[in-house]
Amino acid sequence: MTLHPADSDPSGFKAALGSFAASVNVITLSDAAGRPLGMTATAFSSVSVDPLMILVCVNRSTRTYERIAETRRFGVNILGSPAREISDHCARPGADKALPEEWLTRREGWHSPALSGALAFLDCEIDQDVHAGTHAVLIAKVGGIGLSSALPHHEPLLHFRGRYRQLQAGVHHPRPRPLPIALEETA
Repeated sequence: MTLHPADSDPSGFKAALGSFAASVNVITLSDAAGRPLGMTATAFSSVSVDPLMILVCVNRSTRTYERIAETRRFGVNILGSPAREISDHCARPGADKALPEEWLTRREGWHSPALSGALAFLDCEIDQDVHAGTHAVLIAKVGGIGLSSALPHHEPLLHFRGRYRQLQAGVHHPRPRPLPIALEETA
């Protein structure tokens, strides 16, 4: 395998980042009328366990960002493979991304909508809103956690090179061998 130079422009950047396998997540929030909405996102990461903190990156030109910045609350729903329909629904640019009631789970104490098709849910409140280029890096404290009862049975929904992917359950690959690297002796 050999790396070849690519253009340092948006298309080269997107091609490089497409090589990063990422979990598919839906960021949930409520609009001004209280309707639950969702936005599909792969830019999500843990930050700290003391205190419990995560981060998501959201385009600042979206209605989703405007509402999150206003309320300072959102949920992160880590999707399992059966939730592809939810991801597709929430990934449509400019479309109404209202979430049907049958997709939701309601729990006392959670401020953001939670998806019943998620493997895990994190109820978050913004701690820092950092502007970086076209996006906001939202660093948030986690105030509530939900875990799916189907967790041992469902695989995560992944995104890699522009397509959804799934882990292959039960497939074990032999341990990879190290790449041959020529070592130079020093005198």
